[in-house]
This record gives sequence, C-alpha cells and structure tokens, in this order.
Amino acid sequence: MTEVMALDIETGNYSYEIGGWDKHALFEPTVVATWDGANGDVFSKESVDMATAKVHDLHPRTLGDHLQKHIDAGGVVLGHNIKKFDLPVLNAALDCWTAGDLMSKSESVVDTKLLVSKAARGKSIATSLEMLARNTLDIGKSMTSADAPEAWRAGRYLEVAEYCLKDAQLTYDLYQHGRENGVVKSRSLEDGSIVEIEVNWE
Repeated sequence: MTEVMALDIETGNYSYEIGGWDKHALFEPTVVATWDGANGDVFSKESVDMATAKVHDLHPRTLGDHLQKHIDAGGVVLGHNIKKFDLPVLNAALDCWTAGDLMSKSESVVDTKLLVSKAARGKSIATSLEMLARNTLDIGKSMTSADAPEAWRAGRYLEVAEYCLKDAQLTYDLYQHGRENGVVKSRSLEDGSIVEIEVNWE
C-alpha cells in the first residue's frame, strides 16, 4: 500500500435537477473508484466486470472499511474537489460514516483543486481536472463529468466505472507530478495562455 490513495465518485443525477451543488444528500452516487498508484478498487451500484480494478458493491460499510484501512495504515486520501463534493456526497447521500469522519481530518485529506486555487494567488486560471491534466500531463479525460449521469442512465455502467477509475488515476498522476516537480500547468482564463502554478501539496 502506498501512502496516497486517490478517490473519485460519479453520480446518476445532475446538480440542476436537485437544486444545486450544495444539496449533497440528494445526489445519487453510482460509482466510487480509488487508485493508490498500483491498485484500483471500484465500488459500483450495478454489476460490472473490470480487469483493471477489484470490483465491490457500492455499500457504505464496504467503502468505509476500505477508506479506514488506508487511513489506519498512515495513508492520506486524495481527490480533486474532494472536500467540497466527493466526501460530503458520500457522507450525506450514501451514509458513509468514514467519509464524514474524514471531512474533519484535514491532515488525512489532500484536495488538489483547493490547493491549486490557493497556489494561483488570485490569478484567474482553469482549475478543472481536465484542464490541469491535459496541460500538465498531456492526458485528457475519457468523457466529461456532464456525460457520466447520462451514460449511467443509458445502462453504460462499465464505461462510467472505467471513467471514474481514470479520473482517480489522473488525480493521482497530477499529484505526483506536482510533488516531484513543484509545478502544474493550466490555462489562463484571461488570455488563454498556458501558465505554470507552483504547488506544495504538503
């Protein structure tokens, strides 16, 4: 087990359908994926068969035990917007107690979106995972976040699960790049130029 484990979630509904991003309890988690640099775990509401990850039923206890085991071993949980979206949704909508507990343990959670926004020091830059990964790692996402609920509703469960795992992997790779090089790249929202942002994930 490595010390950092990235987490990403997908939902089966949209924020505009439930009255806004802050209505955490009304979201419908469909897939949760974690990646520690070597091992992938996918927790899915529907049955999927994946060669790239160990698949589990999406149950609050199963997911909670997985997260707690990592924390108890001295690891941290990583995510892109994890403090404002992933963990609050897992806590409120899935009733995952461990996710709620993590929200109060800042030393156990790393949020790359919040850290990049802080490091930008007021500069207007794109902070989405797509823009950061594409400009830093030259790798794009396999679909957009807006596509995932529609794909899930269409029964494309494996596609959504693979996308969720890929986002966890991208977040992990972005984190490692910033850790090793001290910078990540994105685009200026003012003139579209590529900008380097000095980061310190600690």
